[in-house]
Amino acid sequence: MPRTDVVGEGEGVVGEREGRRRDGGARGALEGPRRERPERARRREQGRAEAEEAPHVHDVVQSHSLKGTVPIVKNRVLFSGGSRMTRALATLYRLLYDGVLCRLPESTAIALGQTALRLIPFDRLGAFRLEDPRLAVTLGGVRLANPLILAAMYYDARILRRAMGLGFGAVTAKSITREARPGHPQPNLVRVRTAAGPGLVNCNGFQNPGLEAFSGMLARIPHRAPLIVSVAGESVDDYVALVRALGPLGDLVEFNISSPNTKLVYEWSRRPAELVTLLRAVRAATTKPLIVKLSPDFADANEAQIIPAALEAGIRIVNYGNTRRVEEPRLSQRAGGLSGPEIFAGTLANLRRTRRRFGAELEIIATGGVDSPDKALELLREGATAVGYFTGFITRGPILARQILERLLDVPT
Repeated sequence: MPRTDVVGEGEGVVGEREGRRRDGGARGALEGPRRERPERARRREQGRAEAEEAPHVHDVVQSHSLKGTVPIVKNRVLFSGGSRMTRALATLYRLLYDGVLCRLPESTAIALGQTALRLIPFDRLGAFRLEDPRLAVTLGGVRLANPLILAAMYYDARILRRAMGLGFGAVTAKSITREARPGHPQPNLVRVRTAAGPGLVNCNGFQNPGLEAFSGMLARIPHRAPLIVSVAGESVDDYVALVRALGPLGDLVEFNISSPNTKLVYEWSRRPAELVTLLRAVRAATTKPLIVKLSPDFADANEAQIIPAALEAGIRIVNYGNTRRVEEPRLSQRAGGLSGPEIFAGTLANLRRTRRRFGAELEIIATGGVDSPDKALELLREGATAVGYFTGFITRGPILARQILERLLDVPT
């Protein structure tokens, strides 16, 4: 359920501070109120008038947006640039990524990055976070501090715990299977340079420790932000067992029917008629909000069969979408899932078509190709309930979340 107490507490602090300013604070009590210059007083009164015209903070999602999500005042996005600190950190990370990480073999760079996330307390640095009650949204009835979601890639409990402090409204754990899987052999991830920018192609193959081991790790993670647990199976029984076991450990449950790297999971999207049975069984297995993770490779089936079946089963959130299948001879499987800015146009087109077809009855996490504040903003303008990304976290750094949030809010530079 939404935590309105957090929002209310924020309002109280703001109101208390405003009260002090209007009363003149301790100095005013002793010396009388200061006399303001006419121009300053006029600007202050104008600001108060605009604030009174703006919707209440609790209504920001419904009343401050173009299509239900983005904070807008008088048809103007509340922020038009980044703070100096944010821009400096973004520049430093790009130098690190282009000058160091991209010169290392992919496997070495991955190991180095994950070790840094485990050991360095980035989550304790306020520079990566931006907290403001106006950013809050709800997803399946769960309150998110903001509409940004770190997409599934990590299952390491230490990394997930760190990620929850890096400015995201929610964090998604990597998809888990009933039994441990070693994944596909190396190389299972390569960098790509496209006209749109840097991306990745992976054929990870669901490498994960399995349900029993992951459940033990997950139980020890404090939820500093809502946690989305993700499951993947090859049968209805697999999905039901996974959802029943992991549902109590997460705030929302995503079930993956769209990984292009594992044939039996990917095949669910090819068999939408059989998917109806799966959707109903999974819905009956948990009371937690459910998310169907869709493949962008099956746009027609998604719209005509899969989403209607999900809605009929009582599942009202979709993650649209996953990586896009491409041929890549450098990978051990000779093909994999493309992520990065090259797939953004498809993400935007799928979002527009899905929102137009299903309207407000469906909540949509738009995932794929987000590596800049402008792209996140465009998805939110077009009706996304939330925006997910992972490759942008790698290529643009942890500071990207704050860059996006500053784009949405009126933060002084």
